[in-house]
Amino acid sequence: MNKKLVYILFLIGFVGLAQKNPVSIATDTTAIKIGEQIQLKITVNEINNVIFPKLQLDSLRKVEVIESLPVDTLKNRLEKKYVLTSFDSGQYVLPKQQIIISNKKFFTDSLLINVATVKVDTLKQKMFPIKSIKKEPKTLDDYKYLLWWLIPILIVLAIVLYYIFRKKEKKEIQKIYVTPINEALQRLKELDEKQLLQQNKIKIYYSELTDIVRTYLEKDMNIPALESTTNELIETINDFNESSNLGISKETIKQLKEVLQSADLVKFAKSKPIIEEIKRDRTIAENILKSTQNAVKIIQDENTDDDVQEIINSQKSLSKNNIFKKYIIAFVVVFVLVIGAVGYFSYKYFKGEPVEKTASEMLNKKWYTSSYGSPEVTIETPKKLQQQTIEIPENLKSIIQSQTTYNYGSLTGNIYIEVTSINFVNELNNFNYETGIQAILEQISQKIGAKFTGLNEEIRVNNGVEGRIIMANYELEKNTTQQQNKHKFTLLFFVNAKNIRQILVTQLIGDKKADEVSNRIIKSVSLKP
Repeated sequence: MNKKLVYILFLIGFVGLAQKNPVSIATDTTAIKIGEQIQLKITVNEINNVIFPKLQLDSLRKVEVIESLPVDTLKNRLEKKYVLTSFDSGQYVLPKQQIIISNKKFFTDSLLINVATVKVDTLKQKMFPIKSIKKEPKTLDDYKYLLWWLIPILIVLAIVLYYIFRKKEKKEIQKIYVTPINEALQRLKELDEKQLLQQNKIKIYYSELTDIVRTYLEKDMNIPALESTTNELIETINDFNESSNLGISKETIKQLKEVLQSADLVKFAKSKPIIEEIKRDRTIAENILKSTQNAVKIIQDENTDDDVQEIINSQKSLSKNNIFKKYIIAFVVVFVLVIGAVGYFSYKYFKGEPVEKTASEMLNKKWYTSSYGSPEVTIETPKKLQQQTIEIPENLKSIIQSQTTYNYGSLTGNIYIEVTSINFVNELNNFNYETGIQAILEQISQKIGAKFTGLNEEIRVNNGVEGRIIMANYELEKNTTQQQNKHKFTLLFFVNAKNIRQILVTQLIGDKKADEVSNRIIKSVSLKP
């Protein structure tokens, strides 16, 4: 009986222990070839208040998450699935995964994943020669230099077209001059053709009749006939007749007054004269125009010389304006052509030189992941680094076997990237990091002519290679603006058995986009052990 009790208690204790960890982890396989996929499943024996944090991968980050599937809710448990893969052979440990249930932390077991290489049988698999380097496809940036010619040509063309069409629009059409008396007689003829009397439009008829007479008097005698009342107009004509000796008879002036007064009665007093009276007023109006014609002709002859002189002066002014406009157009054309030529030849002069882009442009453009030096340093950069020729001094050839340097940008510019690998003849035993780093800092300081401030150093390990990360600030004067710009540099310094690898990134301080560029570059560094 006592034995059975002990077994029961042991079994209850075992079950209790098993129930303490409600989370588990499993994979469909733990051994794959490069590029194959693994399905990882985390199971939680709860359905309420469960949080799945971000999946923790191996420390070397060789295992990648292809897809994170949604959480499946089953009857009494939750399942979270991930699809993983790896493109580097080796053994990688997935650490324990943390799951939060009702604000309590639970951990799964860790997993070991084996990634094997794909063996190639060269006897069965035909080998092909190395393909030649393909040229990059042309982009808009490759044709930017053409804008130095295209823009000036378009501007010149627009100016020429504007000038041509403007001349056509401004071309004066020769006007046929009609004398005021002929104009007035023509209007009287048109008034008769309207047949307003037959339509019983007496008021409109008198309005147009008096307007013809007043317009004629105003044009030929230069008096405000249209704005004046009947009495004012008669007084003005009498005064003008006496002062200028026009010779207009008193009978003509009297008849003009009667016609105007009859028209006023029709327009304002609603008078309705008979047809005979209307025709008589029409005849009187025509006689008034003809009788005043000879008198007005004297004034026209006196003003002819002044009008001709005014036309001549106006033509001279237009001629001067046209010449001035031609000079302006010629100046603009020459100026645009000079600017275009300067821009084009400036481009030709600087063509081939690395033109530094802004940090924002770098983030928006395509990035390149490449390996540099030997042993390799793999790094992601906004532009491919260019190899620099490094000559090893004769007195150091017995110590240094080889050195390679790749860089982009300028130490005094917005962004600078440099990757250097140094291989030594003998192994570096008991290497002193402080001495090596201090020598590099002094070399860079002399090169840029600035002192470093705010030095900060930390230990960094990359793929099993121990090193240091050094950060500092420095100030430089910009040549174009003569202002002091603050820069920041980050140096990754790694030492292996017989080589030193260093990655240098500098940037402007205060530019958030430059911070993003610098951090992206530094995080992408991967060393080949």
